[in-house]
Amino acid sequence: MWYRLAAFGTIDLPKSKLREYISYFKLSNNPEALASYNRRTKETKLSNLKPGQTIDDLAQNLRHELRHAVDKGYEHRPKWISNFEVGLATKFFFRYKNIIVDSETGELKYDQDRLIYLMVFDFMRSSMANFDSLPDFAKNHLIYKTIDENIKRPDQVLEVIKRLADGESHKDLASEYYINNPQEYTTLLSDLDDLFSPQAFMRYVNQFDFMKKQSLINALRYALSKMSASEVYAVLNDINAEAANLLVHILRFTKNENMRRNVYRVVNENFQEFLTEYLKEESTQPDQFKEAKKGYNAPRTGKMKKRWSTKYKGSINCSNPKGFSQKQYCKRKRSGGKYKTEG
Repeated sequence: MWYRLAAFGTIDLPKSKLREYISYFKLSNNPEALASYNRRTKETKLSNLKPGQTIDDLAQNLRHELRHAVDKGYEHRPKWISNFEVGLATKFFFRYKNIIVDSETGELKYDQDRLIYLMVFDFMRSSMANFDSLPDFAKNHLIYKTIDENIKRPDQVLEVIKRLADGESHKDLASEYYINNPQEYTTLLSDLDDLFSPQAFMRYVNQFDFMKKQSLINALRYALSKMSASEVYAVLNDINAEAANLLVHILRFTKNENMRRNVYRVVNENFQEFLTEYLKEESTQPDQFKEAKKGYNAPRTGKMKKRWSTKYKGSINCSNPKGFSQKQYCKRKRSGGKYKTEG
């Protein structure tokens, strides 16, 4: 697939059943995202993997984008600034900060319409090889067409530029707008559901099969009870690094309290499902077996010959055993005999 993308640039799907959702695949030149999707053109872009990224990372990003293709509520939600617009505004601001910002007052020198026109003009010059050679009317036509098709919220684009001028971090701004995008609400929760799946919890605990189950469960319970705290990030990161990063961003930037509650609900429901499976072996043991196991090594009472208690076994000094029985016990112990510690 990557060979075909590199060699031909696009992969058409004229006879595929996917045609309803995807017009074609295209190699992306966006270094910020492994996958992207345009609902209007049904164009799906994929990026080459960077060092440290896996095919699973690409699949998760593609799954996220294709959820938008089947999102029936998309058209009914309010329009919102996209990652593309935030990135465009950010690059434009840092490239022309000295021109568009008054050095004395810190205020923007141009109004909303002018700033967006200049921003898209700069984008077209850098993305079209022959743009500068076009006549002015053709340039203006392309600029206004690009604005109409891609700038959903001009007011938010202006807001981003103002906030950048005030010194806010462009990374925090990008995360904040992304997390609070109504179009991303269900896809982000679905991502968390996938990434913090019961299977992900199981893979995590299987790394520590030398530890007691209850200790692992307690550690996970603690981490999930304080998901927004920095001291538990290492545990969440070990479960799934992408999930931990997404979780931190949602809890930090969301302004939707319902989303915050649903984040906790989704993760904890998956944890409970994992817990049921993890403890299945113990929970399915017959009660009488558990009781028998509990008293297996208890000392015998009554007329029956007494069995040594764990306490008595612990008191035996195998360097100086007393009597035949203690000598035989120490001999078996040295040869690798296993002795119960309950009693």
